[in-house]
Amino acid sequence: RKGTPILEGQTTNDVGFGIDDFVGIGLDTSGDESQVYFFEVTPRGVRYQQASENVRYRPLWQAASKVNAGRWTAVMVIPLHDLRLGGGATKTWRFNAIRAVASVGEHYSWAYDGIMQDGQAGNGWPTPLDARFWPALTGLHIVGNAPASRPRPRAEIYGLGSVGHDRDLFEQSDGSFRSQNVRPAGIDVSVPLTATISFVGTLAPDFSNVEVDQQTIAPQEFRRALQEYRPFFSQGANFINSNGAPPGGVFSAPNMLFYSPAIGPFDRGEKIEGSFGDQSFGVLNFRGYDQVSGNEFDDIVYGYKHALPNRTFLYWSDGVFAHHSLAGDDSTVEAGVAGRNLKTGLVYAIDQAVESGSWVPQGSARSSNGFIDVHKPNYEINLGYLDITPNYDPIDGFTSTSDVRGIDGFVNVVGAARGVKSASVFYGADRFVDGSGAVHQADSGIFINATFKNGFSIDGGGPDVGMLRSYAIPGGPNCSGPIVGRSSYTGFPCYLDGVTSPYNLMTVPIGYRDGTPSPIDLTAAWGNFGSDYLHLYSLTNSRPIGRILTLGLEYDGTYERAKLTGGLDSQWLRRVSLGWNLGPDSNLTLSLRSINGNGGFAPQPGTNVSAAFHRRFPNGNELFANFGTPAANTTLDRFIVKYVFHIGADAGT
Repeated sequence: RKGTPILEGQTTNDVGFGIDDFVGIGLDTSGDESQVYFFEVTPRGVRYQQASENVRYRPLWQAASKVNAGRWTAVMVIPLHDLRLGGGATKTWRFNAIRAVASVGEHYSWAYDGIMQDGQAGNGWPTPLDARFWPALTGLHIVGNAPASRPRPRAEIYGLGSVGHDRDLFEQSDGSFRSQNVRPAGIDVSVPLTATISFVGTLAPDFSNVEVDQQTIAPQEFRRALQEYRPFFSQGANFINSNGAPPGGVFSAPNMLFYSPAIGPFDRGEKIEGSFGDQSFGVLNFRGYDQVSGNEFDDIVYGYKHALPNRTFLYWSDGVFAHHSLAGDDSTVEAGVAGRNLKTGLVYAIDQAVESGSWVPQGSARSSNGFIDVHKPNYEINLGYLDITPNYDPIDGFTSTSDVRGIDGFVNVVGAARGVKSASVFYGADRFVDGSGAVHQADSGIFINATFKNGFSIDGGGPDVGMLRSYAIPGGPNCSGPIVGRSSYTGFPCYLDGVTSPYNLMTVPIGYRDGTPSPIDLTAAWGNFGSDYLHLYSLTNSRPIGRILTLGLEYDGTYERAKLTGGLDSQWLRRVSLGWNLGPDSNLTLSLRSINGNGGFAPQPGTNVSAAFHRRFPNGNELFANFGTPAANTTLDRFIVKYVFHIGADAGT
């Protein structure tokens, strides 16, 4: 657009995606969404890339850019050996070209359909799910498609050293930090069996999390889902979690049979994953020891999906066979089918899972769900049914709640108006009863999203009215004995002393220049939330300082007054982070976080100082040096140096 400035402040590859302008190319080498790749470059030549089958995709590809008289051009060189290419003399690929203009927060797509998704760069956009709308080139012949252009084996060997009083404290599966022997070395390997199928193995995998740390401060009615980053679990993760219609209400994260972030430190694993034709699959085994419970585990997981290239018909099956020394055995198998009519927009799906074993108190449990949906460019209408029996809870999975059956649905209307770039109004509702016949969970909410041409935006503002029922849990058999606690997961079989608690929030989120290098976001929320009345506040801001520094500021607050006693608690979080781009392949991050007060939702009070340095060398090897960790409640006196040797193919390929 004439007069729109070109932004090119970032200087380090893979850091600050979406802060600058960029152009990119999307490649679907499978033709059916199972292997989708994106490659992006900024006006300064800074590179980014993503792959649908591995969040750790980091090939050594090349790009160059030049800015001249208010315009800029770019050239990208993408090696074929960094892509999974299906067999056969000819292939069907799908293509797309994308562009982001950071100063106005706009995204452009060469291939477009009104159903395609948008979002903040790196957080929802670009998405591989849109590959089904890209144009396809059939009969493609790759010149020189010889072994040299096919995937190569690779190995990543790490060496780790640490010093400090807390050098043996590491994060466990429940989020706590506990003492554990430091692993000085380990290895991850990937060996292609065909052009699109690989064996993946790990021995003594690292669990120091120096590559990524996560920390949140926000109340949640249900469990929060996180993203996996460990090499063994991340490669081919979408082939393992093959469910095309995971169950879950409109207001909670979808349930999963296998949720790898819940797996704490483990000792070894092996996996075969990949695709052929219209099929994708994965099967893995891992073994380890849970430091929190003292439990040894040896589990097997599989996933399989058949999907037509245009996603008009697909079916799947996945399962987990868990063997834990303390918890016992737990086996869950799931199957489902889904389809789409491209002309009418009708979408349907049905899914069924059965769990059995000593982990389930009554011996077996099940989950059933299905929906019908009409999806058009400017609206979507969905009606679903969910039935999860008491104590359904795959031991390696993610389940928000059980003992619910009933309907849910939503209506979403999308459009634009004068002064408004885009807007949507979403109304959703659910109502689920439990085995006693009482309403276990019910929610309804209206959420407004709007991006205005003056730079302001509303991101999900509106009322959310919900309720959740809990029951007293007796300690003796046959619903006898003293009460040992309460549970909203299920009251089966006793359903004693049911209490229904409200979870209501009115949220007003105001953003300014979201999607640009200098966004400001202010959110206020209030309402009855369980046993408390809450007021929540959040203010975040980030902005580049020159060409090498990025400053991030955050201030969050929680007021909670107990409705039973009138007691008031409050908690405040202050965070300052500074990113320093040291060159094309090096960066340093400093973070200072302080929490005070006694609120019940955020981490424990304390001050946390952490620092992280990362350098990637031209040969693909990597160096990490970390002090403390942002995920800890207080500063850890722990300094870790980790060096990763990359042998063979590029990382994540």
